[in-house]
Amino acid sequence: MKKIRPIVKIHNTQGHKTKEGYGFSLEEIKQAGLTLHITKLGIPIDKRRRTAHSENIQTLTNHFKSLIPLTEIKGIGKAIEEELGKENILDIHDLAFANIKTLTEKLSHSKKTLENWQSEAKKLLRNR
Repeated sequence: MKKIRPIVKIHNTQGHKTKEGYGFSLEEIKQAGLTLHITKLGIPIDKRRRTAHSENIQTLTNHFKSLIPLTEIKGIGKAIEEELGKENILDIHDLAFANIKTLTEKLSHSKKTLENWQSEAKKLLRNR
């Protein structure tokens, strides 16, 4: 999954400039319609920031509307989605390119089941 970073605006005596921030503000996350579960997806949060920049809200919205949840695959419910999440498989893109041998060793699902899920994930990606 692609890493995204917020833009912060700095006001000083020379004027205004922007730079890459440490994390998105809680207000930006809220306005993008997201919850704090995104920390599990590697999205940085800076709880000290109080501002909400429209560019950051748009970045979050665009990034998360492109993700397809694992529950779109037949046989994967919330419990299995959580189990896969512990192995850093957070959406169908991650599953489509995962190492099945490694997952088979770490999860209680058969190699065939994981291969079927991976095949379906690849089909969903092709159809987008």
